[in-house]
Amino acid sequence: MEYIKALYVVSKPIISYIGIKITFLISTYTAEWYTGRIYSKYCIGEGFNGFYNHIWNVASPSCTGLLFSHISLLGVFIASIGITFLSGFIFMYNNYMKDDYNKTKKMLEELNIIKK
Repeated sequence: MEYIKALYVVSKPIISYIGIKITFLISTYTAEWYTGRIYSKYCIGEGFNGFYNHIWNVASPSCTGLLFSHISLLGVFIASIGITFLSGFIFMYNNYMKDDYNKTKKMLEELNIIKK
């Protein structure tokens, strides 16, 4: 039972961190993909006819807004992936590589694994 409690203490911050980051990445990616899809469907069109006729649609406010939001959300998505990895490495370094024995002892005392 003590091992399960210790595993819970170690995994609780990791699970919350991963949950928040995955939710943010999935929502950003979904918004980016749909703006690109709507832009390609309604502003460019398909085939040679779409290639020729998109010249007349490209400057419309709706197409410009869709293209701008697609590009900006793509930048946010790529930057957030980089920040996710960077902050994950910093988090692991600060919490696991530089583990202080007193901090670990205090956590184990709170879970009544070791006596005070």
